[in-house]
Amino acid sequence: MIQRGVVMELDNGNAKVAVGGGQGCNACASKESCVSITGTRPEEKIITTENILGVEVGDIVELELPVSITMQIIFVTFILPVVLLLIGYFIMLEGGPTQGATGAVGGLAVGMVLAITVNRSMGKRASYKMKMTKILAKCSEEESAK
Repeated sequence: MIQRGVVMELDNGNAKVAVGGGQGCNACASKESCVSITGTRPEEKIITTENILGVEVGDIVELELPVSITMQIIFVTFILPVVLLLIGYFIMLEGGPTQGATGAVGGLAVGMVLAITVNRSMGKRASYKMKMTKILAKCSEEESAK
């Protein structure tokens, strides 16, 4: 997953980057499509990432989460609960359709709890955080003074 954003603040070797709304929209090539689809601009999110590129406040940067990590998050969030729903259904199906439905709901509930727990755990790891990959535009001295 690739995001573009604006560096809002520098703090102890980290940069706070605004993405997905507010000034972050100005850096996005598809900003018009978001507004036309939803009717409003998305809310701004602040992502804290290591300042490995030596960016300055006001620079437009690209942040990336590797595809392998994105796929792991998708699997845990969406696929795992569905797989457990099906497993619960087929395990309980011998007792009849009502029991099968009960097993499916139980499997889905277990899958959702697991997904939330695993996602929280993954979110705390440094390897699951977005990293700056490039500076798309440097902020000029005049712009940073504003």
